[in-house]
Amino acid sequence: MKPDELEAFAAEVNGRLDRGLGVRVGETALVSRRVHVIDPTRPYEAQVKCLADAGQVFYRRSVAGEVVHVDIFHSLADVSHYAIAQASRRAVDEFLQEARWASCASTALADFIDVQTATGGGRATGSLKYGRKSSLQTAHRGHVHLAALMPREAAGLLYYLVRDAEQVIQRQGAELRRLDRIVNDANPGGTPVDLSPYSCPTDSLLQEHAPPAKVTDDCAMMKDALDAAADFGSVSSLASFLECVAAARRRENPYALLEREYGDAEAMLARLRTLDILSGDGACLALTDKGRQMALFLRRFAREMETQMRKVIRRSGRPRITPLDKSDFTRGKVRGASVRESRTIMKAEDADFRGAVSVPGTIGEWAVRCSQQGRRGPIEPCDIRIEQAQRRARVDVCLLIDASASMAGKRIQAAKHLARYTFLTCRDRVSVLTFQDRVVTPHVIRARSHRALEQGLSRVRPAGLTPLAAGIVEAVRLLGASHHAPSMLVLLTDGIPTMNQWTGDPARDALTAAEQIAQNNIPFTCIGLAPNKGFLRRLTEIARGTLYIVEEFDRDVLAKLVKDERSRVQT
Repeated sequence: MKPDELEAFAAEVNGRLDRGLGVRVGETALVSRRVHVIDPTRPYEAQVKCLADAGQVFYRRSVAGEVVHVDIFHSLADVSHYAIAQASRRAVDEFLQEARWASCASTALADFIDVQTATGGGRATGSLKYGRKSSLQTAHRGHVHLAALMPREAAGLLYYLVRDAEQVIQRQGAELRRLDRIVNDANPGGTPVDLSPYSCPTDSLLQEHAPPAKVTDDCAMMKDALDAAADFGSVSSLASFLECVAAARRRENPYALLEREYGDAEAMLARLRTLDILSGDGACLALTDKGRQMALFLRRFAREMETQMRKVIRRSGRPRITPLDKSDFTRGKVRGASVRESRTIMKAEDADFRGAVSVPGTIGEWAVRCSQQGRRGPIEPCDIRIEQAQRRARVDVCLLIDASASMAGKRIQAAKHLARYTFLTCRDRVSVLTFQDRVVTPHVIRARSHRALEQGLSRVRPAGLTPLAAGIVEAVRLLGASHHAPSMLVLLTDGIPTMNQWTGDPARDALTAAEQIAQNNIPFTCIGLAPNKGFLRRLTEIARGTLYIVEEFDRDVLAKLVKDERSRVQT
């Protein structure tokens, strides 16, 4: 591009960017200084959030309008971020040469360009070993993302960045996708954008490490609220804690509340201070300005926050660690290795909306009818056959959770997360039973709604001894009343039984109770800790189930183990 053409291009782009609008470069790229939103149901349309500055939302910059956001759209493909970064560096070199723009060195300008594709990302001149979070990679399967910190005079660089990135996309076999429509959304209300999939460590030089004095952007607030709520397990728990801190007359010391409910108060407070939500120590904890804004935000967007939190929970179940040991005592018992939906061929009038026309079945019926009539004719409605998917029956999943005093803190929170994950990731009916002292409490019975589940989990309070035998008996009774529906029992315990049921030996009573699991042919999974492996192994062998020994109750590990065992249950 000639220097005068480059100047005209830069002037036109700057004119729209200065007004907070998006501009299309070529036919596939959207450029703005704002956040972009793409609706999967409208792949040829992009929305520019005119009130959400890209630099402030993505990089926490204190000054708006500094970062240029570029999205280049293509067909679903894994475009190499290494190739995009190389193309970006090459584009900088060519721009400086063509425009004779010598305000800074080539390397310095390229240092302030970030790239992200479905294979990863990072600073264009860095190691490019960042951006590997699965949700972040999935979100970029349909476009290449660039972010650049550049002065207005360097706007002509955008032409070279887009051109060279498009060439890389085409060389890697993907098709460029035309952007037909750009919607500039300047509505100050509405639901904030969920940016949790984009949260990931980075080596970007665009990041401002000093937190802004005031957070007013709903997108950034939602991201921080989700980060904080992840430690509390639910949005309602975070909101309750913030209200406890803000209360003029506190019913309970917030520090003691964290220590009792979550086990590691100092670590949680450190994360809340990092997010600039809390200040002070011990009994002198107080909300910052941002903390008070977040409390109001949670009340204003309670429903939207709960929806986004459910997405966060569904994305769990990808542990970094593995169980220490697994013992399978099912003795070849059939537990349904396949969970695929069965299909059957039926008449059109007997099928529902889930079916599809079976071409072989339809032709077969037509051939039989023509043979019987002795003549060939067209296919008639009576010949049409539908391949109908038979929906799998729901499974009664019973989580039998040790709620003795030793489970307080992180362990009981991991168990609650398991209940939420199981409920949100399948159509199964989830029940939660806890056992402590001499009491077995059914907190949730075949939950039908997320609210009912949360209400039940909020009543779980670890205390007392471990009546394991009583818990097993009650769980077997509950599953036995499910009228022959497929069932599954999951036992989560960190110790050995310390409360007897029939004799003076709590361990013997628990082993006797385990016989009922085998007698009722209930698929059984036990998850416990290494110090109690010997007893739990005998218990699981009697119940003819599967035992997993873990170093500690990690949320993602528990979710992954139960998900795998669930896939084995016959449906």
